[in-house]
Order: sequence, then C-alpha cells, then structure tokens
Amino acid sequence: MIFEYNNLNDMSFDAAKTVYNFYTYYIKKQNFFTFVLSGGNTPKILYKILASQYSESINWNKVYIFFGDERYIDIDSEYSNYKMVYNNILSMINIPDENIYRIKTEITPIERCADEYENSIKKFFRDKNKDISFDLILLGLGSDGHIASIFPDIKISDDKYIDYVFPEKANPNIPRITFTYKSINNSKNVLFLLSGDRKIKVLKEVFKGKEYPAKYIKPKENLLYFISK
Repeated sequence: MIFEYNNLNDMSFDAAKTVYNFYTYYIKKQNFFTFVLSGGNTPKILYKILASQYSESINWNKVYIFFGDERYIDIDSEYSNYKMVYNNILSMINIPDENIYRIKTEITPIERCADEYENSIKKFFRDKNKDISFDLILLGLGSDGHIASIFPDIKISDDKYIDYVFPEKANPNIPRITFTYKSINNSKNVLFLLSGDRKIKVLKEVFKGKEYPAKYIKPKENLLYFISK
C-alpha cells in the first residue's frame, strides 16, 4: 500500500499513528512488540512524535527495539544510527535498557560484531518461544537504491539474519552491519519512509522492475510505503 503526503510532518504523524496501531495489535495478540528502527534524517520527526504524543499510551516495558543497520563506528559518532535514535526517541521514553538491542560496534572484529548481534536476536526469539519474525521493520530508501545497509551490487548472505558489508561508494565510506533479506522478509510488516524527489524517483524505478534492493522486500503480511514530497 502507498500513502502520499505533501510534507514530511503530515507523513510522520500518520506513520506514528500506524506504528501505534501495530503496537496495539501485537500487544493484544502476544503481549510484546518488536520494532526495528532505521537511521537517516527522514524518521527523526516520527521518533519525536512517538516519544512525545504516544509515550504515555505505549507500555515501553513491552516494546523491544532493534536496529536494521549500523555503521561500524563508535556510538558517540555523528554517523551512528544509535546516537540519532537515542537523541530523538530513546532518551525521551521510559524504556528498560534491556529492551534495547543495539548493534555493539565496540566488538571486534566486524565479523564477530555481526555474529553476536545475530546471536542476540536468535536468543531473544528463542526465549519468547517464537520463530524469528519482527513485528514491524522501519526502512528508508537511499538515493542510490540501498535499504538498511544492503547496497546495489554488494552481495549479502542468503543464510544469515545479520551480515557486514564494505560499501565503497557510500558516503561516508564506513563498514556497516545490516539486516539481510532473510531477516527483513521473515518479518511481518515493513514500513518504508521516503521523502524528496530523488527517492521518489528511485521508488518509481523499483516499481518498474529496476534491480534495486527494495525490489526484493516481501514481508509476510504488510508492505507499506509512506511518501512525502
């Protein structure tokens, strides 16, 4: 489903309402909610809305936060997805630290960092007696067609839930840890947030069949595109 908006604010408010609706549905169904966050600038307003207008309506003790990708740098870096998410939502809500599953980029080498994040995901779902399937994954779309840190022309593991990549054309050129197609497509719902003409153009090319990573996103239940000019 595609939802189009004239501006980023309107899109963010509707996206926040959609996130909340998913939250209420899964709380009733299974008494917890798994939410995978994305980096970038586009979701910042959404995060702030969730932290302010929905904070008292959400029982954060039952919400588990994961990260779709991360640059392999210190969490205090300006390029850290965790830092952005912390500044725009996590620092403003009353969520237990143990409910936040960040990618621990202090672990070396990068292969071990990726493996340990995958192991933490497997343990989480094993402890819940559930198959690995996130309730909602938030994704952006890069102007080069990348999603999470799955870039065009960079091979991603078909077997793992988490992989690491060295995207030489990315700006900044920093190694990354990322969800794979397996972890994304095993999820129940994916919500894309897109803003701006360049990204809208890329999405149109995806719909026409261009071989961008977004073409291969097929969650089990709902695939939603929220688009603003």
